[in-house]
Amino acid sequence: MRRLTLLLATVGVLAVAAVLGWRWWTAPPREDSNVLAAALASTPADADGAVTLAQPARAARWLASHPQAAILLKLAAPAADRSLTRFRGFLLALASEARGPLSLWWRGAELAAGAEAEPRAASALQRLAALEGLPFDVYPAVGDAVTVRVGSAIELLGRGENDSVPGTERGRLAALARCGERWWRIQAGRSTLELVAGDPPNAPEPMSGGLVTTSDLAALVAAVEPAAWVPSVPACLIVDGGGWGVALPATALPRDVRRLLTLGGDVAAEAPPGARHWRGLLGDLWVRPEPGLAVASRPDLLDRLPREAITGESGVVRGVDLAHLLRRVAEVADGVPGGARYSAGLRRAAPVLEALRLVRWRLLPQGGRIELEW
Repeated sequence: MRRLTLLLATVGVLAVAAVLGWRWWTAPPREDSNVLAAALASTPADADGAVTLAQPARAARWLASHPQAAILLKLAAPAADRSLTRFRGFLLALASEARGPLSLWWRGAELAAGAEAEPRAASALQRLAALEGLPFDVYPAVGDAVTVRVGSAIELLGRGENDSVPGTERGRLAALARCGERWWRIQAGRSTLELVAGDPPNAPEPMSGGLVTTSDLAALVAAVEPAAWVPSVPACLIVDGGGWGVALPATALPRDVRRLLTLGGDVAAEAPPGARHWRGLLGDLWVRPEPGLAVASRPDLLDRLPREAITGESGVVRGVDLAHLLRRVAEVADGVPGGARYSAGLRRAAPVLEALRLVRWRLLPQGGRIELEW
């Protein structure tokens, strides 16, 4: 009996230790906001944007289990994809050796990174950068550490100080970022990521299906898979289970196109006023040619699409609905000449986005808020 009790106690202790160890290993990164602000201040002021990550090794583990967060970097630096792919191995090595926060900054398609490290680690990183063919710089930091910087272009490795970092609220953050003129405070949880800037508005309330409004449709699509044929225009997107709808109210259609949309197809009994029922590559469609253009897979969704001008950025969408839409568009792209590469990118993105439970955001001139939930 005593042996059984001892065995059960040992198993219990090991189970508790395993749970605590796992929670420590998967805990989100956090660092004092003033430390992150000081690190961000060392990035070049003429960069298009920059982000400083707390506890880089822990941040790398967190990002590995939440890869959907990388879509935010694609939105902030859409042209830096190739540089990020080239950097990935070096960034992991730098994250494991960094003493303190790790900073990333970009200008156009070029990307750079920097952090403090031990001199011995800096020598190993310099050899790795040489093997990768990446420009590298190292110079003294506080105490016995050195600052290492690596970039896809040597022009990004300048030591200019960025003295425009605003004061931050006291507390601990996962990251601090700048994109253009907007500064973001970033908090990470085990299954959440929240970004706030300025005087942040409330995020849209969760709803059945999803609703997205954007002032630049091409920029939003490029975060998933760049497509040269997508116009840079204001748009509204609705996804609801297997249904979808898109409105481009500010897009002026040529007169011949408007006439074709008005005369073509047929008027179904359930079609909203002024709408036409079409059947084509995308199946049954309901089309409203004015103002601009609105297309939906169901008449009730067409009725929900706005007619007025679209301003600002906001959205609330579930990952499962977005993934379903991407797969549907990929099926259509397969039948279009040259669409195979585009459809392959959509299919790769679909299961990644499907793991997201909910995404909500609202960006206004006075502030912004972005929330991801898993």
